[in-house]
Amino acid sequence: MRTHTLFACCLTLSTALASLAVQAASSILIWPINPLIEADRQKSAALWLENRGQEPVDLQVRVLAWEQDEFEDRLTPQKQVVGSPPMATLQPGKRQLVRLVTLEPPSAGTLRTYRVLVDEVLPPQPRPSQLGVQFQMRYSVPLFVVGPGAYLDDGAREAPGQGQPLAPELRYRVIEGSDGAFLYLRNLGPAPARLSQVALSRDSGKQPLAEGLLGYVLPGAQMRWPLPAGVRSGRVQARINESRQAQTLAAE
Repeated sequence: MRTHTLFACCLTLSTALASLAVQAASSILIWPINPLIEADRQKSAALWLENRGQEPVDLQVRVLAWEQDEFEDRLTPQKQVVGSPPMATLQPGKRQLVRLVTLEPPSAGTLRTYRVLVDEVLPPQPRPSQLGVQFQMRYSVPLFVVGPGAYLDDGAREAPGQGQPLAPELRYRVIEGSDGAFLYLRNLGPAPARLSQVALSRDSGKQPLAEGLLGYVLPGAQMRWPLPAGVRSGRVQARINESRQAQTLAAE
């Protein structure tokens, strides 16, 4: 960029698994961090934005299709879900409700995955209090939309009634190559898996890989993460979605 603006790294709000709202350095509070739309129960979900800072903030809201390919997240434009309003100016201390609305629900018994991106829009002329280096923050919140006749089984909630439960089904393997050893996780189920408190369990004890969030594996996708030096094998244990305890995953 020709300006002195620094683009901050993407701040994924879902990393704060223990809280219902997250506040970043720019004083924007966003909640909930895991919005869900189930076609049998609602056509939209609420996302709240709050300005905890001392200056007005201009925000842009976009909903992008979220896929995973070649061990990377892929975000692409789509027209199935929209955020309303798409633009908002938050005065200090004020809140804004953004409604995430489904225009084209998924087919029966299926689930779609999205990312809601909330970008700060910097003013053309910096305000007096913003002279110097400016940070343009981006917030990324996962959004899952479930089609008719199904519900998301996150490992904790009670079944909301009749319907097919959608849950992840994970398989793991450890592969060592010239660039080190990697943990590969494949999701064979119809629902996304959010992994936290991941560890390799061996007879000699546990080797933690992630105390908090490790990442997501979307339905039908495969992701990988590097293992610490010297770690080559073990049984993988992880907390999946909202389950209260870690579970041992099945090996491929």
